[in-house]
Amino acid sequence: MNSHRRAHFQLGSSLVAWLFALTILFVSMSIARAADITFNLNFEDASLGRIERLSDTTFRCHVVGQEDERGRNRQATWYYFRMDHVAGKEITVTLTDLVGEYHDKPGACPMGPDIVPVFSNDGRTWQHFPTIVFDAEKKETTLKFTPKEDSIWIAHVPPYTPTDLRHLLDDLRKCPTAIVEVIGKTVQGRDISMVTVTNPDIPDSGKKTVWLQARQHAWEAGTSFTMEGALRFITSDDPAAAALRDKIVFRFTPMVDVDGCANGQVRSNANGYDVNQHWRQVDLRHPEFLRLMPEIWYTKKAILACQSNRHGIDLMVNMHNTETAEYLDTEATDPATIKLMRHFDVLLARKTNFDPSNHMTQAKLAPDDTNSLYEQAKVPVLLMEQRIATCKKLDRHPTTQDRLTFGRQLIEVMAEAVLDQQQP
Repeated sequence: MNSHRRAHFQLGSSLVAWLFALTILFVSMSIARAADITFNLNFEDASLGRIERLSDTTFRCHVVGQEDERGRNRQATWYYFRMDHVAGKEITVTLTDLVGEYHDKPGACPMGPDIVPVFSNDGRTWQHFPTIVFDAEKKETTLKFTPKEDSIWIAHVPPYTPTDLRHLLDDLRKCPTAIVEVIGKTVQGRDISMVTVTNPDIPDSGKKTVWLQARQHAWEAGTSFTMEGALRFITSDDPAAAALRDKIVFRFTPMVDVDGCANGQVRSNANGYDVNQHWRQVDLRHPEFLRLMPEIWYTKKAILACQSNRHGIDLMVNMHNTETAEYLDTEATDPATIKLMRHFDVLLARKTNFDPSNHMTQAKLAPDDTNSLYEQAKVPVLLMEQRIATCKKLDRHPTTQDRLTFGRQLIEVMAEAVLDQQQP
C-alpha cells in the first residue's frame, strides 16, 4: 500500500472510530435523559404548579391553588401528579406555596403535621406516606421515599374522578330500584346527575325522603367514596337495604362541581364561583345565575322541586371534607327539625366511625351555603364536615375503605333518624 492510500485508509478509520464514539455518546445521553425523573399531569383531575429541580432526585413543587371570581380566597387544597422513572431512587419532594386565604382572611394553610398526603403505585390503590416533615415556619411539607415501581402517583387525598362516578352510575342504571337522571349541565357542559332509589312497587305517598349530596368542592374526594358506599349499599340485595327502600325515597346528588373534579380544581366552578356559597343569592327566576353558577342553579332547582311536593324532604346532609375538624351544623330553628337533627347527631356518633369535634351546632349568622335552603324553603339540611387527619375512633388516617364503610353507616343512620321521627 503506497503512502497516499495508507494515509487515506488511516483517515477513514479514524473518522469511523470518531463517528462510532459519537454515536455511543449520543445513545448514552439519550438513555440518561430517558432515565431522568419526569412529572406527568396528563390525566383527569391532575394538578401541580411550578416544579423546581434542585438535584436529580430532589424537587420543590408549588401547589397551584384556585381563587374565587374576585381573585380572592386562594385555596391550595389540591395537588395530584405522577412521577415516572423513579424505581429505586431516593427521592425528596417538598410541597410549597400552600398558604392562601379563607373567607377573605389571609393565612389559611391546608397542611400540618397530621395532614399526610397519599401515594399509589398503580393510580388506583392508595395509602398514606408513612412519615412526613412539616415545616411550621415555612408552611411546607417534605416527603422522602424510595419507590419500588417506576411510577408513583401522589395526591392530597385519594382522588375520585368523574370517570369513577360514570362507572358507578353505569352500574346503577342496571338496578331496578334506581333511577339515574341528568338534572343539568355544568359551565363546561358536563352532566350533573341525580340518583333516586326506592321500591317502585310501593307508592311513595307514605314514604319518608332523605337526600345526600357530595362534591360541591372538588378537592373533597372523600365525600365521593362515602357517597359510593351509600349508593352501593342502598341499591344492593342486602335485606336491610330492601327493607329501607320499602319505607324511604333516597335521593342523591353525587357530584355537583363536575368540572372542578375533572380539571383538578379546589372549591370554585369554571367561572370562579364557590359552589358551596351563593345558594342564598342564586335566584331560579334569573338566567344570569344559570349562566354563572349552573351547578348551584340546577341542584337547587331539583331540591326545591322535591321540597315543594306534598311531603317534602325529611332530612338532607350536604357532605364536605376538612383538615382536622368533624362536625354537623344547621340553620334550622324549629323544634321538630332540631329534635330530629339532634337524634341523628347522637345516632351518627354512636353507630358510625364519625368522630365529632363537638355536638351539632346551629348557625348564629345566616350563611350563604346550602344550609340557607332552610331559611328559603324550610329544607331540613345539615352541613357535615369529615376530617382527613387522624380519626381517634379508627386510630389512624381514614382510608378509602373507611369512607365506603361510612357511606353505608351514614345512609342507615339517616334512615333510622327519620323513621324514628314517626314513632309515637
